[in-house]
Amino acid sequence: MARFGMPEALSELTAAQGLADSVELKTLLAGPAGPVAEVLTGRAAPTWSTRRSYLVDTPALDLLRAGVEVRLRRRTRGRYDLAVSARRAGSSARCGTPRGGRVELDVVPGGLWLDVEVRGEVDPRVAARVIEGAGAGAELLSPAQRAWACRGGDGAVDERRLRDLRVHGPLVVSRVKVAAARWGLRRADLEHFRFPSGRERVELSTHCVPHEVADTVPAFERMLDEHPVVCAAAYRPRTAEWRAELADRAN
Repeated sequence: MARFGMPEALSELTAAQGLADSVELKTLLAGPAGPVAEVLTGRAAPTWSTRRSYLVDTPALDLLRAGVEVRLRRRTRGRYDLAVSARRAGSSARCGTPRGGRVELDVVPGGLWLDVEVRGEVDPRVAARVIEGAGAGAELLSPAQRAWACRGGDGAVDERRLRDLRVHGPLVVSRVKVAAARWGLRRADLEHFRFPSGRERVELSTHCVPHEVADTVPAFERMLDEHPVVCAAAYRPRTAEWRAELADRAN
């Protein structure tokens, strides 16, 4: 399998630069989600929890093109939250974090980046109106999220473009918890993503705080090595999947 990089180097990066509030290690897995889940959990037909998520963007995907992803997520008991996230690289990420923003270091086989996110709860009535097409997508964003959506990416987005926001989806996300204590991990999550077209992705991940990364990297790699699962040759970000999904729909 591809490796996640030298744990000592990652530990030095997070400690010296103070870049991130948390670290996520993740890899795509090949094969159907059901058999992969049975292998990783050791249970036949394990129970998945399912939620729906939507991409919020203009029809022309102005935000994705600028490097910003806006996600509306339906949570348990009818609650909703919205996250506006942008990828960053280097130590400039921390000084560029908006108020209320959170920074996560995402580590994948052969790569890493910083995800700077502004998240907040959304009134369920507003979310329902927007999903049904009866409300404006811009209603979902707080002032801080509007500012980050327009200025958080690689290029600025004219705030007037937010008038054209709409929801794309749903993306159906199913998750099963994988017991990982024997490898020294608090937990690991297997997620199955199904896009509206039917395309799928299966992803395994674990989280840790920055000072634990030197121990978490080899533990996660051992967990993968000791299961008969196949890691994908390269990690394809979910934003790339969305762009391909919506491009196919437009053609």
